[in-house]
Amino acid sequence: MSIVSLREKLRNSIPYMSVYCRNYISLSLILLAIGFTCLDFVSLSYAQTDQDIQQAVTQSRRTAIVTAVELASPSVVNISAIRSVTQQTSFDEWFWREFWGEVPSFPKRSLREVGSGVIINKEGYILTNHHVIEDAEKIKVAISDGREFDAYLEGYDFLSDLALLKVETKENLPAIKWGDSDDLLIGEWALAIGNPFGLSTGTAQPTVTIGIVSATQRSLLVKPRFYDALIQTDASVNPGNSGGALVNALGELIGINTVIRSTSGGSQGVGFAIPVNKAKKVLEKITEHGCIIPPYLGVEVQPITEEMSEKLLGKEESQKTILTRGVLVSELHKNSPLSNAGIKRGDIIQAISGRYIKDATDFKAVVRLLPINSHIKFEIIRRGQKRKITVNLKTLERKYVPQRWGLTLTQPKKSIDNAYRPGVMITNIEKDSGLADILKKGDIIYQINDITIHTLEIFKIIDSRIRAPNSIRLHFERNGEKKSIPVTFNRNYRRR
Repeated sequence: MSIVSLREKLRNSIPYMSVYCRNYISLSLILLAIGFTCLDFVSLSYAQTDQDIQQAVTQSRRTAIVTAVELASPSVVNISAIRSVTQQTSFDEWFWREFWGEVPSFPKRSLREVGSGVIINKEGYILTNHHVIEDAEKIKVAISDGREFDAYLEGYDFLSDLALLKVETKENLPAIKWGDSDDLLIGEWALAIGNPFGLSTGTAQPTVTIGIVSATQRSLLVKPRFYDALIQTDASVNPGNSGGALVNALGELIGINTVIRSTSGGSQGVGFAIPVNKAKKVLEKITEHGCIIPPYLGVEVQPITEEMSEKLLGKEESQKTILTRGVLVSELHKNSPLSNAGIKRGDIIQAISGRYIKDATDFKAVVRLLPINSHIKFEIIRRGQKRKITVNLKTLERKYVPQRWGLTLTQPKKSIDNAYRPGVMITNIEKDSGLADILKKGDIIYQINDITIHTLEIFKIIDSRIRAPNSIRLHFERNGEKKSIPVTFNRNYRRR
């Protein structure tokens, strides 16, 4: 082939080659675009998967427990109670009083103890244990957002170990939501929120521990108090948790953490809380009177022994009711609410308002919180027959006449400044009491020996334990001046 022919053939084939190249380039670009699109899609898929995973993890972290803590913890506060303590011993006091007739003023130092509390009202009312703030001269409260307040004592109940504090603020405080402690399930979640060991002092953020409701209706004697119907939990409760909240999985208050049972002094999985429904009853009376004033029943009861139970109920029935024997009515005052309702001497009171009575201590713990002007159901056993009797309690027991003293004592009302102060007031003195030459009407008896007389109810308990012959030291206040005198009872229960 000549060079001219070859050149001519190449010239004629160029258009076809151009088209082929153009098509190839276009296809390559399309494939490349598809490739980038696929890569973008894969990258987007991976990104979407990461987001889903993060969202799933976040959702798994935000459990019902986390939500409950977020709801309840802002209502739990740190409490600092400042007390002044004297550096003296009982021997020092005895020595000075025995040889010099009076005790001098010993040096004092400030002691700061920490505990917890729960905001129950947006106006600034705080519920805590009485032992947290007992004898405190100054009370400081810190809430979870860092604010601090001075608090004063609105009222308290020594026996149930509850106290009501009040802080002055114009801003609403985060109040906790009430639960129902009568509706608890054994095994349901329980969270203890508080200030153990003072760890949250300075940060105001409470400590949270988790467990379950281990049991209900537990009774516990921790001298000098008898705790009844307690909630038991295995959520870690330690010193400083006292007065804090026990809440359920909904963030609702079900109890006030109060006592631990431990051989080491720390948490061993056995903590106890005062049920919130009982706390409500105490709060109602504290708000009205500043303390608990029991209703007047006009009855004396005694425990039922095994021998007595078999005699009254029969051996078979006695074995069935070994845990709910009740109490025996040993004395009944005329025209008392119980006698007017039909209860008689010798009856066995087995249950009150559906609550079974185990013994005399349990009986007193139940009746002291009964409301007046309400119909109360008493379940009794009379000559082996069960009966139900409705009792209407009409008055509170504000007055007491101790037989050995020749005095009439009354429970003082709340003071003008709404602050409650311990003590009972003398409203009458018999001429032959032996105390008429020392005590006067209006004197406030606030202490016997080293025991504070918080209320008339406490005086009755202490009086029943004084045995003759015995001597006591009676502390009283007159016009703001504190005094004390020795009082001796002989075998005829007369002062000499």
